[in-house]
Amino acid sequence: MGPMTDPRSRFFMALASDQRLKIIGLLKEGEKGSQQIIDELHLDASVISRHLMLLRNVGLVTARKEGVASYFAIADQRVFQIIETATQISKDWYNRFQEFF
Repeated sequence: MGPMTDPRSRFFMALASDQRLKIIGLLKEGEKGSQQIIDELHLDASVISRHLMLLRNVGLVTARKEGVASYFAIADQRVFQIIETATQISKDWYNRFQEFF
């Protein structure tokens, strides 16, 4: 397999992580500082930093600095529609699958 050249692949790869989906869920409430995200998810700062960098690199999250603190926000609210659609597809599939047992 070669590198991902299609930006859509990179976009969906960024969503393919429980931890990144949790970060996006936290940011749905509004802008959060990196320390708030670390505290709420109980993950190491380096882990959160890598996830946030990936989300920024595909255009899902924006960042701003205030002194030494970094703050993050959702770049495009449409990402929530994508996640909701994926959630509904998954639920529908699960419900159909359950009918066979």
